[in-house]
Amino acid sequence: MFSLTPHEHPRLAVDNGGLFSMLAMAIGIGLVAVPVVRWMTRPLRRLAEAADRVGRDPRPVMLATDGPVEVQHAAIAFNAMQGRIARLIEDRTEALASLSHDLRTPLARLKLRASFLDEGEERTRMEADITEMEAMVSRTLEYFREGRDAEPTVPTNLAAILQTLADDAADAGHDVTYHGPAQAVLPLRRLAAKRAFSNLLNNAFQHGAPPVTITLTATADGWVTDIADAGTGIPPTEFERAVSPFVRLDAARGGSGVGLGLTIAQRFAAGEGGSLTLAQAPAGGLLVRVKLRG
Repeated sequence: MFSLTPHEHPRLAVDNGGLFSMLAMAIGIGLVAVPVVRWMTRPLRRLAEAADRVGRDPRPVMLATDGPVEVQHAAIAFNAMQGRIARLIEDRTEALASLSHDLRTPLARLKLRASFLDEGEERTRMEADITEMEAMVSRTLEYFREGRDAEPTVPTNLAAILQTLADDAADAGHDVTYHGPAQAVLPLRRLAAKRAFSNLLNNAFQHGAPPVTITLTATADGWVTDIADAGTGIPPTEFERAVSPFVRLDAARGGSGVGLGLTIAQRFAAGEGGSLTLAQAPAGGLLVRVKLRG
């Protein structure tokens, strides 16, 4: 048997050399292609994330105009679209907020004139109507302010806010109890949190029935607040409509209002990276669950 060395098999040596060259070339192309692909797709990911935020976050975030030329043009057009949408929303919001604010002056005059009337049923009804209109104006202004007042996020004791709201409501004659810890500190917009949970409590008092319970529970990634009443509740098929602005489900809940209490609370929860959901309460009424990240 003969054994030949590579020098005696030039074709074998050439084949091995070509294979190693192709392998080295493939590795080199891969090392170059990976950062190039990332450079090209990173602006597209930012564009997709920004598009997903539109409609959920009222504050537009301008995209960086880098990357391939086509992506730059898309980012510039997207930024211009965000600017136009923001201006339209701002103009509409300012007009409606100004109108709601201006209504306070004639309402104050009506309240003053009603105080000069003789005591009786008509005066009582008029004062009640004026008080209701004032509440509707205040609720509308709260809706327009939510997410636009630039309130900073600070460590906030959510348990203290809920306890205070429950105590104040109990002092006003409502049947409400708080169940939960004394301390639950998490980053929140403090005034917005107080406004949102106050709206939920008022919603339960106005449209539900006693007793009203507030339950605060710790979870793996934050805190869950349940506010439940013992009223007639809302049909599950109406849950989605119930959190829409200016929707009043009078057939289900009765009473008056402008239909913004649940909407304001939902916008607050979403702005804090949480959520608001509706369910049937154990006592048969409505249960509002607000999840917030800790």
